[in-house]
Parts: sequence; structure tokens; C-alpha cells
Amino acid sequence: MEKVSQHLKAIPYQDLLDLQNSVERLHSWQQPLAVLDNFFMYRTGNINKKQIVKEYYASAHLFHAFYMEFNRLMECEEKTMEKIWQGRKVDPRLIRK
Repeated sequence: MEKVSQHLKAIPYQDLLDLQNSVERLHSWQQPLAVLDNFFMYRTGNINKKQIVKEYYASAHLFHAFYMEFNRLMECEEKTMEKIWQGRKVDPRLIRK
């Protein structure tokens, strides 16, 4: 049998720490996003319009903060992935899509 040459090399420890840090930052959004999910759930019964306006305003700010952080994290991770690809630490043909 012919041995298949694999181009896998060790990924630098700092890249692993960066990825772990990004995952932790994304996990930190679980509770605030649950608040947003609760706000947008279908409501039954009487509707307090003033309360809904206040909740909408707060939810809009919460969503905007998440949106900005998410975009920043995506940009950072794209740069990290680009750095890994440029270092040829992983052969792209071995990655499943």
C-alpha cells in the first residue's frame, strides 16, 4: 500500500488559545440572547404598550451590542484562519466541507 503524504502540522498553541477565547466570548452572549428571545416570543393576554416600547428599546441596544461584537469576532477569526492557511499548517484538501 502506498502511504498518503499528509501535510498536517501542529497548530501553534497561541492560535488554539485565541480560538478558545473567541468561543468563550460567544458563549458569554447566551444569556443576553435568551433575553432577546424572550422579548420576541409570542405574547398572549393583555398587552402593555408602554412596557413593550421600553423592552423594545432595551432589546434594540442589546441586539446592536451583540451585532457589533459578532462582526468583530468574525473578522478576528477570519484573520486567524487566513494566518493558519498562509502558514500551510493544514492541507486544504484534507478539510471536509
